[in-house]
Amino acid sequence: MFLLFPLALAAHPCESCHPKEVAGYSHSSMARSLRRPGNEPEGAFPAGSGTRFSVHSGSKGTWQRMERAGEVSEYQVEYVIGSGSHAAGYLIRIADHLFQSPVCYYTNRRAYDLAPGFERISEPDFTRPVGEECVLCHSGRALHVPGTANQYTPPVFAEEAISCERCHGTAEAHLRRPVPGSIVNPAKLAPAARDSICEQCHLAGVTRILNPGRNFGDFHPGQRLEEAFTVYTRAGARAFKVISHAEQLALSACARNSRGRLWCGTCHDPHPRAAPTSQTYSARCQTCHQGRLAKSHPADTNCVSCHMTRRRAQDGGHTVFTDHRITRRPEPDGPVPQPEDLVAWRDPEPALQARNLALAYVNAGISGRSPAQIVRGYRMLTEIERAAPNDVGVLKGIGRALLLGKEPVEALKAFERVLQSVPNSATSEEDVGTALLESGQVEKAASHLERALELDPLLLSAATALQEVYRRQGANEKAGALGDRMRRAMRNSPGKSGQ
Repeated sequence: MFLLFPLALAAHPCESCHPKEVAGYSHSSMARSLRRPGNEPEGAFPAGSGTRFSVHSGSKGTWQRMERAGEVSEYQVEYVIGSGSHAAGYLIRIADHLFQSPVCYYTNRRAYDLAPGFERISEPDFTRPVGEECVLCHSGRALHVPGTANQYTPPVFAEEAISCERCHGTAEAHLRRPVPGSIVNPAKLAPAARDSICEQCHLAGVTRILNPGRNFGDFHPGQRLEEAFTVYTRAGARAFKVISHAEQLALSACARNSRGRLWCGTCHDPHPRAAPTSQTYSARCQTCHQGRLAKSHPADTNCVSCHMTRRRAQDGGHTVFTDHRITRRPEPDGPVPQPEDLVAWRDPEPALQARNLALAYVNAGISGRSPAQIVRGYRMLTEIERAAPNDVGVLKGIGRALLLGKEPVEALKAFERVLQSVPNSATSEEDVGTALLESGQVEKAASHLERALELDPLLLSAATALQEVYRRQGANEKAGALGDRMRRAMRNSPGKSGQ
């Protein structure tokens, strides 16, 4: 099977005391969450607008070629993202910026096709920025540059694949004095803290809202997830998504009746001695169900085949995933209604509950194109802003809602206050510049958008806005020169394929 090889953990600091655990983990999907490309499969496929993508490997690395309207562009693959158990995506690195390739390898089909989300784009390209939240769950630790969309400090990742510390916390004290209690053992934590370790990656919800002054990487094992950010889901939703394992499991009668005892680690060993089989999982089921099972099922029953079927996820591209709801009978695939109401997976501290929920409505409304949710969140934020006038997250939410509501002058006021609090931020400069552009103040807009590109030279959305500014000023040559500059920069993938 594609990419199913053990991660080399040479001279691993945990190995001298925990050789079996390190060896077992090296064969797990998490240990293969991010890697450098090897000899990737050759392949090609057509896409929209007469585009053709192809993949080839050579002595200088793995390259992906895009052909469209007689033009050819090539990009060197910097990282393979995803274990390959279901699929593998690809990251392109240009001037210390990460972009997602529109190409994805689907393991079950043994073929390349468009990556999830690119199917709806008329001209898929290598311009989708990969921010901190995107790589959070596929890497040990990313070195994201604050105030930028997708710029990273070399070497980009302090740790590439997910490491022991993502689940066990920092090992510094444990390495100095390896005694019980000097490092986190997830199985011994209270349920909320225990589950938070898995949920940091396996619970996407609708949106994640950071607490004031926190980043996504600020969650540490042993904490509740809500000490860094809150995950919001749709009230009563039953949509089947790629990263909805925790939501699905919580819906199961098994989890509800276990009083917190059933968790991910009940069935999934993060340090497997061997690849799990259907018998492995059936044995876990029988620890609770053996008495009744013997009367109604054959001895060699495969519980998973009936009660945890594999289904197509609505956001998973050409892949199928295991349904963790542990249903009595398989349910048919198909669209399900998506309610507008949002609820916290677990509430943050009381002082942040209204704030985070309001921001969740704005974010969900923007991503889901729901004006009702945006308005609902905005109204809540205006109340919260009176009590927390310097909360950058609240001000950003207000500004985004107003800008989408065609009130750029009012949005500008919020964005300018953000910029005062967070100077030297490319994304904040872009917000101010965009609001100025929308309000017709093109001279001032040019200044802020140019500053955004000084701080982050590959902030593509700012470059697009600045081109519009130049055109409105009648400076078509400047607009064209900027476009040419950005195109040259985006094609400056290191090296040549030699193909």
